[in-house]
Amino acid sequence: MLMRLALEHEMGRIGLMWEEGRVKRERRWEEEEAKRKNGQSKQEDEKVEEGSQKEEPSANNDIKSSLFSFATFMARNVKNTVTEAIKAVPEIVGVDDETTELLNPIDDRPLCMEERDAILLMKAYCPRMSTPDSLVGQCLAKGFARCLPSSSPPVLTAGGVVRGTDAVLPNHGMEAFGFSNNVVRRIVLENAREYHSLIANVPTLTIDDLIRALKDQVLEEEMLVRLLKWWPKVCRVERSMERRGLLLKEAVRFDATNLIGERAAPKSGDTNAGNSPSTDADDDVQSVQVRRLESILYYMPNNLMDLPLPETSLPPSLQKEIGLRILENSVYDHWFSSLPFVIWASFVSCDECLTEGRPEDVNIKVMATLSKHFDSLEGYAKRRFVDLLPTDSPCILFDSDGSSNGATSLSKHHAAPPNQLYLPTSDLSAFAGVGVFHKVSKRLTKAGVSDAFLLAMGVRTTISIDFLFLHLDTLSWNTNPKPLIKYLLEADLSPGDLLKLRSTQYLPAEGDETHVYAPSELYLKNDKLKIFPFVRFLQWPTSEGMPNSQREFLMKLGVRVDVPLSSVMGFMEGECKKKEGDRDEKVYGSALDYLTQQLGPHGLYEKDFSRYKSVKFLPCIRQNLETGDVIKEMQSPAACYYNPSSIVMGFSTLDPQLDTLHIATRTKCSKDPSCHILIKRLIQLVDISKAKVDHFEKAGGSDDNERQKLKEKILTLFEAVFSYLASRTSDFVKRDLAVLTKMAFIPSESRGQVIFYHPSQIFFKKESSSPTQESSKDDDGDSLTETLFQQIQYNAFLSLVGVKAEPSLQEIFDLMIEKPDEVLDSLGEAKYKMLLRRIASNPPFNHVTKTIKSCPFLLGYLVIDEEVASGDEGGQKAQYVLARAEDIFLVDNSFLRRQFPMLVSPMEQTLEEFYNKIGSKYVSEVVKKDFEVQGPTWADTPLTQSFASRICERRPLLLSPTNSSRPLLPNAAKVLDDQLEIIQADKIRAKYSFERSSKHLKVTCCSKQKTRQKTTIYLTSDPDWFDIGSAIGALILQRCQLEDALLLSQLLESPLETLRYRGFPVDRVLRPVSKPQLPPPPKPAETKPSTHAGTKIANHPDAIASSSIVEGKSPETNAQLKNSAFPNPDNKREEGFESILKQMFPSHAADVAGLLGPNPTKEKARQVANLLATKIPPSADEKKIQDGPKNESNGDSSTLASQSINDNHANGPDNNTNMNKEGKGTKKRSSGFMGKVLKGLHGGVGNVSKGVGSGTRQIKQNTLLPAGDSNTPSSPERDASTQQSLEAMLNQAVQSSRSVDNAGIRSPETTITSLPQGLERGDNGCEVIPSQDIRPFKGPHGNFKSRNGIKVFTGTSDASDAAPFLAQNFNAVERFSVVIQHLATVFKLHLRTVAIYYQPNGHTIAFNSNKALYFNLRYFCNLHQDRVDSSCYSYWYMTFAHELAHNLVSAHNKEHGSFTESIASMYLPDFVKLLSQIP
Repeated sequence: MLMRLALEHEMGRIGLMWEEGRVKRERRWEEEEAKRKNGQSKQEDEKVEEGSQKEEPSANNDIKSSLFSFATFMARNVKNTVTEAIKAVPEIVGVDDETTELLNPIDDRPLCMEERDAILLMKAYCPRMSTPDSLVGQCLAKGFARCLPSSSPPVLTAGGVVRGTDAVLPNHGMEAFGFSNNVVRRIVLENAREYHSLIANVPTLTIDDLIRALKDQVLEEEMLVRLLKWWPKVCRVERSMERRGLLLKEAVRFDATNLIGERAAPKSGDTNAGNSPSTDADDDVQSVQVRRLESILYYMPNNLMDLPLPETSLPPSLQKEIGLRILENSVYDHWFSSLPFVIWASFVSCDECLTEGRPEDVNIKVMATLSKHFDSLEGYAKRRFVDLLPTDSPCILFDSDGSSNGATSLSKHHAAPPNQLYLPTSDLSAFAGVGVFHKVSKRLTKAGVSDAFLLAMGVRTTISIDFLFLHLDTLSWNTNPKPLIKYLLEADLSPGDLLKLRSTQYLPAEGDETHVYAPSELYLKNDKLKIFPFVRFLQWPTSEGMPNSQREFLMKLGVRVDVPLSSVMGFMEGECKKKEGDRDEKVYGSALDYLTQQLGPHGLYEKDFSRYKSVKFLPCIRQNLETGDVIKEMQSPAACYYNPSSIVMGFSTLDPQLDTLHIATRTKCSKDPSCHILIKRLIQLVDISKAKVDHFEKAGGSDDNERQKLKEKILTLFEAVFSYLASRTSDFVKRDLAVLTKMAFIPSESRGQVIFYHPSQIFFKKESSSPTQESSKDDDGDSLTETLFQQIQYNAFLSLVGVKAEPSLQEIFDLMIEKPDEVLDSLGEAKYKMLLRRIASNPPFNHVTKTIKSCPFLLGYLVIDEEVASGDEGGQKAQYVLARAEDIFLVDNSFLRRQFPMLVSPMEQTLEEFYNKIGSKYVSEVVKKDFEVQGPTWADTPLTQSFASRICERRPLLLSPTNSSRPLLPNAAKVLDDQLEIIQADKIRAKYSFERSSKHLKVTCCSKQKTRQKTTIYLTSDPDWFDIGSAIGALILQRCQLEDALLLSQLLESPLETLRYRGFPVDRVLRPVSKPQLPPPPKPAETKPSTHAGTKIANHPDAIASSSIVEGKSPETNAQLKNSAFPNPDNKREEGFESILKQMFPSHAADVAGLLGPNPTKEKARQVANLLATKIPPSADEKKIQDGPKNESNGDSSTLASQSINDNHANGPDNNTNMNKEGKGTKKRSSGFMGKVLKGLHGGVGNVSKGVGSGTRQIKQNTLLPAGDSNTPSSPERDASTQQSLEAMLNQAVQSSRSVDNAGIRSPETTITSLPQGLERGDNGCEVIPSQDIRPFKGPHGNFKSRNGIKVFTGTSDASDAAPFLAQNFNAVERFSVVIQHLATVFKLHLRTVAIYYQPNGHTIAFNSNKALYFNLRYFCNLHQDRVDSSCYSYWYMTFAHELAHNLVSAHNKEHGSFTESIASMYLPDFVKLLSQIP
């Protein structure tokens, strides 16, 4: 605190001394400044410096003597540093160049005594470093400064001693602009910087301080120049200041009093040069013009410095002092910009130098500057620049003279508008004496004003056209315009002059001396134009030719060379209005020839003729369709044609006497009417013809001759019309003909009248051909068309509209629905049935509608003679009638059909399916059955026990889903278990009901369900196996048909060995048992009423063996059992192997004994049975109904027979048949149907055995027994496990398919020589795999794929045919790709594993390459392209299965066939779902 108080006291004393010596100090500084300005020598400055140094000791002594003792103590060690601290002023400020002077203003005043004392005192209180850390000194300094919190330490400024917070430190020269009192001198700051910055905390000047200071003062010109020079330099040092530049410019005001007269010379009459008037009262007081710097926007280029300038530009004197280089600095981009020349030109255009032409020297300089800028511009910019100038003001100087001969007087000078002056070089001697003409002053030319600039402003080179036309009467060109044309050609005419010359009448016409005409009203002489009477030719001397230059000038003025198209067309249109006798045909023809010549390529009228296409001027002819007369008329090019064939439809055509092709080409006349016009005219002709026919009929026309004439006239007319339209078929498109497809426009004779038909109602007549070329099918189709529909001769146009050669199936079907009785009457029963077959094979509808169901169009037959001899070729007699589908029934049970009179469908499978689809029901569905048990009933009889044992034994076979195409009931297995009760009855009667009729018949077996938990089967003493099969089928099948009942009866009746060898899965019913023991004799069955419980099926092995005749029964019962239908099928010891095999294979009965040999074993009998089973061929009935290929086993029968059987044995059908009783009649078993069923079941078993992998082993070992066949039968669980393993293996093989090779395939032909025995192919025993050579086909999508992403390839062996075919028929690829995509989904394959290729040669339908599948498009196009239906999908489904089997086997052997069948059967459910979605 003591130190601070001592500092305050001493600084206060120095402040008092500073104020007391201010006047003396200022005077001394002024004297020294004056001496420096007067050029004193450097030695005097050194003396002054030495004098000041001599005073230094005394100063130190004075300081010490005046300081308090504490202050003296503080300053005692400072003396040694005073000399080092106080330096000369030039040493501190540095080199005195412009940059240093602006950033560090020169302050060369020497330090006074007060400043030296203050420096010593301030340095004495600065902290000295005594520790390594400078923070210690800073903390001491801050503590010293804050010990008096109300005031900061004092400092010495230019205005005296003040507090540190009230002073400011200099900053890059800012102190030079209005901070003289509170600014610390730079020399003082440099000697005591630590005191000012750390102790006193004096703030530094900022740009905001400068802006506030400038707002309160007006800068002199010198300070303004310094500020503008200083700003770029300080911004280079402190870049952050540049952001405050605009605020600084807004704050600056300056004194512009001395700068006012620099921009423009004062006008005459002005008394003051300034903006403020002066007063007479005080001459010493002068007004001051203060301006803001923000009003200055531009600085001037050097070429405008001496010219009048706008107020928004810097005064020239300021700009010269500042310098253009400084003003162009980037820091001034937002302050000033270079004055645009356009703005200056706009400003100077309003100045009196251009508006009045004075002062003349300024006018000349301005004009020279404007001319120089004008010459630097190009094109349209010159015109825009001239528009800125005052061309209507007297802005151009001229040399005036007092005479009219053009002599120039240099003593007189005036200004005039440009359009009243002429160039100095203009020769106006030809117009001497006519008027006075002024020329531009030659001083402008000498100053550099160009003629181009003067002409652009409006200066003329020749006399005005107005002046010329005022003196036309004084010149002689009324009869000879050649001198006038010569002068005008040499003169420089403005656009306005040319416009007046074109519109003024001043030229004479040939043969007319009384009038003059405008140039556009006259023509140059041309003999071709003499045909037009309205043409006037220009008067020109005949003895003198016309130079090309004058000819072109006249054409430029508007004199015509050719007749305008409007004039020609007006003349021809006027001639067309005249009557034929009044018109000069020769003149008209010449005019038409001239017109067509000018319409040629690059002709005069070619572009403008389109507007006259509707003018009628062409001679044409037209045929009157009523009378047939040819009429001459005039038509426009748009309404006539040059093809004479179109005249048959009433169109106008060019007169054939003319050059029709030449005229039509030049006038753009069409050859034929457009398709739209033809269709419209055809409709008009149809309407007119219909109206004539209607009018004739309504008028009560009974004259047959008139009717015949009208008919012939209409038919002849339309025959010609259709013949012409047929020649235009290539021009029509479908949308043009859409209107015709919906209307009746085709006339045809029907019953002596003309009737118009729709295209869908009439068909073409078939051309006659030789009888050998006609087929019966074509005859049937032709007869149908001829009988049912109207016909007409073939015509290409009618074919394009929709008339067809024969009706489609849809059209025939629609006619049948609409008029079924008429169709039947026209065709007869045989052809009508044939038509129904066609419709049934390919129904022309997607779904059955109510109309189809309710329409009686189906043939129904009512049988009237049931008893027909078997040799009668005519069959049963029946009557046919048309009926609805619901009134006709399908015969699936002829027995039931014979019981009641009913309408039945034709007994053909195709028609039955079609009838059923529409709504017909099966006979078995509509005939209801009910059974009545009569007489006493017995339970637990030998018959019921034997029957129960048989059902228990054959239960797996009965429940096998492969035995019937009908689905099983959900509780079928339960019914055949413990729920089934068997009772023997005395009699059973069946009741059949149909509608209101009923019949009763006797049967031998039936089933009844007493409760939900129990079902009873009733048997008579002599049951029929067919009745038993019907009863069992009704219990386990959802719908039991005849074939189902027959199959079930065979499964129950036949021995197990017979069923095994015929392919049934009898291994499911075999059980491993020990040697059977005879059961104890059963107790005699008591005869009880039907209420007693019947025989139940036992589920234990003993029940299977208890099938022998029971001992202890009555003789009648044993006799019944002997003669019953339940023998023991396994009792081979009693019957013998030989008798069993002879019964199984009667066609090979002679071979059985030789094959068995003496004492055959069971295994030997099995081998012989297996061998004979492979040898049996299908029966005759089976061959008739077989549609597929032969079973694989037939292919090896010859090989097997050669090993064991003589080839000379005869092959006969299996005659082991069973007769079933039905009342009095008998039924013969359908061997054909059963053969088909047995064959299918056998094939299914074979597929499974091969599928598990044993097929290959069997072929190699050449064994006769199937795989897995042993003495131990297979259980159902084992069968299921085997099937699951097979399906897993097949699924893995299918999913192992690989991606298609994108580069294509090129493989040679391969021969497989190692085939299994018995599968040799060809003469050499080899299988040949064809070669493949395909490459990618780019296709329209550009990605070598179809739309759904399947790869497409083309064969390279014949690429000239394959690639173009794919390009033209890629729509077939798209359709085929959809089929492949759907089938790939069925097999769960990715689309990258399949591909489509086209190979026109060879026989390969598809192939498998590296587990990728390739399908030939050729077979799809040939077989299925026209109709993609279920047959198409079935074909390619099997092809898929065939090729996927190659993932397992390469060769085409039995193993491959087995895998093909297994794959097809495994994916069959998914394929069936796909087929259900296909329409």
